Amino acid sequence: AVVSTQSTGTNADTISAVHPGAKLIFLMRDPIDRMKSAYQFFCKAGVYACNLPVTPEKFHELVAQAVGSFNRCLKTNSVRGCTYSTKTHQLATHLYASIYHIYIQDYMRVFPRNQLFFLRFEDYVEDQIGSVNAICEFLGVPKFPDQTLRDYLAENQPKNQKDKRFSIPYVKNETVVMLENFFEPYLRELVDLLGDEKWHWNRPY
Repeated sequence: AVVSTQSTGTNADTISAVHPGAKLIFLMRDPIDRMKSAYQFFCKAGVYACNLPVTPEKFHELVAQAVGSFNRCLKTNSVRGCTYSTKTHQLATHLYASIYHIYIQDYMRVFPRNQLFFLRFEDYVEDQIGSVNAICEFLGVPKFPDQTLRDYLAENQPKNQKDKRFSIPYVKNETVVMLENFFEPYLRELVDLLGDEKWHWNRPY
């Protein structure tokens, strides 16, 4: 089936229609790390039926299925059409969710650049105080005193308890290579769109 590349009702269109002055924050993670995390989280949450325990081999098989499905879609459709097509949406890995530039293009189409803030997950983890205050500046609200943020962050650390049944000990090298090859052109699109090489995440490592 041919997937329409002309979406008539994206989230960007809805938000801009309801609140054209909205300021939007985009938090993006290295796409391969995000896929691994999604596989573990959605398995634990019961979003899809997974065969426990999760393993590097099972993850590789699901990644191969997701990449294959997307690439087959590309034979008759655009990247945008395949990204939005539910036929390519594999819940186990959410591969389509890491094709960031497609979604961002839709927001840039309806919002001015100064209403969009882009942050890497890795930069937030490395400097939470600086990241929060940068967001405050973007939103036009007073920044928090550094010590106030330190105290808050110390008291509100993530409390996720890892269950080894849902944790992949490592990702196979062949899985990483497959995903790096798949994401390479899409990360290049993201770099060009946002004008900063950091959005390539230095892939391949």
